[in-house]
Amino acid sequence: MKKVGITGSIGAGKSSVGSLLRARGFRVLDADVAVHDLYRENASLRAELADAFGEECLTADGVNRDYFIRKIFSDADARVRLESIVYPHLTQYVKAFLNEPAHDGENPVCTRFVEAALLSRAPGIVTMLDEIWIVDAPEEIRIERLVTRGMDRDDALRRIENQRGECKADRFSRKPVRILENAGSMACLQKELEAFLPA
Repeated sequence: MKKVGITGSIGAGKSSVGSLLRARGFRVLDADVAVHDLYRENASLRAELADAFGEECLTADGVNRDYFIRKIFSDADARVRLESIVYPHLTQYVKAFLNEPAHDGENPVCTRFVEAALLSRAPGIVTMLDEIWIVDAPEEIRIERLVTRGMDRDDALRRIENQRGECKADRFSRKPVRILENAGSMACLQKELEAFLPA
């Protein structure tokens, strides 16, 4: 079974690639969704977060996102602490997904995908993957997409800056890397993706 990571800066369109793959019957794990499941359901992770950041960082159904957004953007060390707590749990979650037996209805081209915005910050996950696909788009297009979704432009710029350089090919020097250009429509993206998939 081939195991592929999909990454890209915010607004580049990695979730769109994931949606197109799911529509073709491929299994795609969205790491953002997985993390929120862990925040809600993993008692060990919740205890570690409370120890590190205080009970105020938790809610009944996950974490206090506003708290962490303020914390991370005002304190670079807080981001590193958060990731050092979360990523080991996420790595085990991804490992279980990649090792599951094939399901009925799964695409017969036996490839599984892990979609993650900041894959380069999770070397334990990268190690399990056979290759990396980076979804890319010009920065101004990414900003426009984020604003269209309702994000304040300054917030969009801040989030882009926080991720700058994390999705470059040289961050994955030990893996084959392919670049999916996504500067146009979904139809253009689908055509680009077709060239990446086995016939």
